[in-house]
Amino acid sequence: MPGRETGTPEIRSRRGRRRDLGGRPFPAIALEATGGPQEILQELRAWAEREAEDAIEWYLADKRRKRLGSRIVSVLTILLAVGGTLIPLASVISGGPPQGWGYVLLALAAGCKGFDHFFGMSSGWMRDITAAHALRGALNDFRMAWAAEHLRAAADGALDPAALERRLALLTSLVEAVQRQVESETAEWLSDFRATAQQLQDNVVLPPGERA
Repeated sequence: MPGRETGTPEIRSRRGRRRDLGGRPFPAIALEATGGPQEILQELRAWAEREAEDAIEWYLADKRRKRLGSRIVSVLTILLAVGGTLIPLASVISGGPPQGWGYVLLALAAGCKGFDHFFGMSSGWMRDITAAHALRGALNDFRMAWAAEHLRAAADGALDPAALERRLALLTSLVEAVQRQVESETAEWLSDFRATAQQLQDNVVLPPGERA
């Protein structure tokens, strides 16, 4: 996910599991400078806003998928844990022989919890919400600042070099804010994944000979 290349509308998703978080091609009109300042600014603005909206949509879609998976695993964990607790109690109350199925269900409940922890569904869900909200806030701030700048230019009656520089600075700040948020969320995911993988490796029980 980390890198973008101009003109390449593709960023690898972190696990290659579904549609990539796409990067749109940079506007050709800005590269070739074939239009006037106003036209180039409008093209750059449309491109920057679409980049932000694409990232927001990606995180919201990823959030929905992880939320569903997290809820399913949580329900299974609760049902298995309750079943694993009730079966031995029922055996004791009825005076019957001990039931080993209780331990099996408790082990399955622990497995579901470990599955959620390892694949980061619950934590990923929270990260997606945070990233989407931060991106939406950055996009709204940009639009408010752009509208204020537009009103100021309309009052002055002309787009002077200083106004042009201010608008270019706004565009740059939005693009950098989107990139920082994507890179930050990806870095958090990589950190969680590596920590979980290391924990899983440390907990693997090796045969005595190999352990020595």
